[in-house]
Amino acid sequence: MKKWFMVLAAGLLAACASVNKNTVNYQMSLFDQTRYYVVAGEGAQKEEASAAALNNMRKEFERAAQIANLQVLDDILANAKVKKVWKEKNSHPKNYFALAVLDRTLAQNMLAAPMDVLDAKLAGLAKSLSAGPEPFAALKLAFNMQPLVQERNVYQDAYAFINAGQEGYRSEEFAAYKEALKNAMGAVKVSIKTKGPQHMVLLSQITDALNQMGLGVAQNPQEDAPLQVVVETTVDSYSSDRVNGLEWCSSGASVSMVDNTLGATFARFHVQDRAGTSRRPDSLRRSMQGVGEKAAQQISQRMYAYLKIR
Repeated sequence: MKKWFMVLAAGLLAACASVNKNTVNYQMSLFDQTRYYVVAGEGAQKEEASAAALNNMRKEFERAAQIANLQVLDDILANAKVKKVWKEKNSHPKNYFALAVLDRTLAQNMLAAPMDVLDAKLAGLAKSLSAGPEPFAALKLAFNMQPLVQERNVYQDAYAFINAGQEGYRSEEFAAYKEALKNAMGAVKVSIKTKGPQHMVLLSQITDALNQMGLGVAQNPQEDAPLQVVVETTVDSYSSDRVNGLEWCSSGASVSMVDNTLGATFARFHVQDRAGTSRRPDSLRRSMQGVGEKAAQQISQRMYAYLKIR
């Protein structure tokens, strides 16, 4: 029995001796990952490895959330500390490694503070929406909510990233604000009527642009929506000669934007684009795609400007 015990003890000692304590994985395992966020970096010198670890932590935050331009990121990272620097014996070349460590709770509290401010503003606007204003008045409130929700989303993504359980901050309340915004934006429908060569290209691009604004697009173009966008495409000309070996096409679109509730056209404009390929059908398609991009951009800008003052 004593012999077996000695053999077992010797085996355990051998196993412990075989653990390479100089690896990044081992050194990171020494930290409580539920309490600390740990990121590694390496470099030819100790200072270089330390700077790399802190820089890698910044990159991970920026990859998880669009937080790069917010002051809070600098404030959070100012609390990250390099806790371990060492040289891994078996690495080639023999670089230094470092671990940057950040207290998760501290970072979460720093992110929660601006979210509390945003939530207070969103709660006030959501309350005004719940009073049942007419759709266009509700839309103005929704436009005021949009940038607040977008900023709150950035903080929420960063909070969920640093949270050990990947949970957001007051997620149910925030979801209610986003739902109120969605309903208010979608209550004012826009119908789109297009005709002419390759007009379906423009229909798709304009629909995407209005959806990105948050506005609802009528599924049936004949639907009696309060707002309407009317587009007619034209092919102005093909060049009679091949220029530089390409077939060139110039296309255009005339756009009218109408408020049906007032019976008024609030915007009218024309856009053009030109493209050259080895085939006429491709030239037409590409030039019309360019027309669609220009038209969609102007429609979004003019629609937003009109609805803000309507």
